Formats: sequence, structure tokens, C-alpha cells
Amino acid sequence: RGGEATPELFDAVRVSAYGETMPLSSVGQVVIEDPQRATISCFDPSVANDVRDAVRDMQGMNLNPYVEEGGSGVVIVPIPRASDESRREMVKELGRQAENGKQRVRKIRRGAMDVVNKGKQGKLEGISKDDAFRVGKEVEAATEEVLLAFKGIVEKKQRSVMDD
Repeated sequence: RGGEATPELFDAVRVSAYGETMPLSSVGQVVIEDPQRATISCFDPSVANDVRDAVRDMQGMNLNPYVEEGGSGVVIVPIPRASDESRREMVKELGRQAENGKQRVRKIRRGAMDVVNKGKQGKLEGISKDDAFRVGKEVEAATEEVLLAFKGIVEKKQRSVMDD
């Protein structure tokens, strides 16, 4: 659902610890306790402040994490409810990512059709022109099917984000 946080929200976080930059998953485990709160349990409590800083500096998230007192190495991340404006921005980003996905599918289709066209021209040994033509139709049908399914998934997710 659009309004619920998932551990994947923190996949892009890079933490500066031990003299190098590493993914958050290398220094701690993210647990979503409820839709408004995540906790990050650091494997080494000494890096908790570095984790807090890395999460706070995430692009476009405006999160305000804090380290739990007592030296346990737990970073608590309150997750604000998404505003209408941020939901619209998420829908736009979904649209951009969907377009990138469609372009990748079309690129795969183009590569397959290049091979099919060589077969149609008789440039591939062991493949008749009829077989190449049939496979070309199958590639087109599969591409359309994938793009249609993709469109349905994206529209469903966009509605989910806006309805929350």
C-alpha cells in the first residue's frame, strides 16, 4: 500500500562507518514496527549516530531519526504520514519509473525483432522465413501482454498511493 513504510524504504541509505561508505543493511537491521515508526538495530552500537545521520540525510524524505537512550544501538525513525502533495509526487515518480520499465521492455523487444528480421531475410541458417514470421508475431503478442500487465500494476499502485 502507498502509505505504509517498508524496510525497502531504507535500501538506498549509505552509511559512513569504519572509514568507508556502506549500505545500511551492512550495519543494521530495519524493522517496521507500525506504519508510523521504524527501528534500525545496529549490529555495532558505536555506529548508531552514523546511521541516524545517514537516515536523516536521505534525499526527499525529511525524516528525523533519533538514537534510543541507553547505548543499545537502536535508531528510531518516526515516519510522518504522507501529505497530499507528497502523494502526488510519489504518483509522478511511479509514472517515471513505469516509463523506464516500458522502455526496457521495448528494448528487449527490439533486440528480439532484429533477430526475427534477419530470419525473415533468410540470413539465419536453419530458420525458415515462415518460422521467423511466426516468432515475430509471438514476440509482438508477448510484448503487448507484458506492457498491458505492467500498465495495470502501475495504475493499481497509483490508486493505492492516492487512496490511503
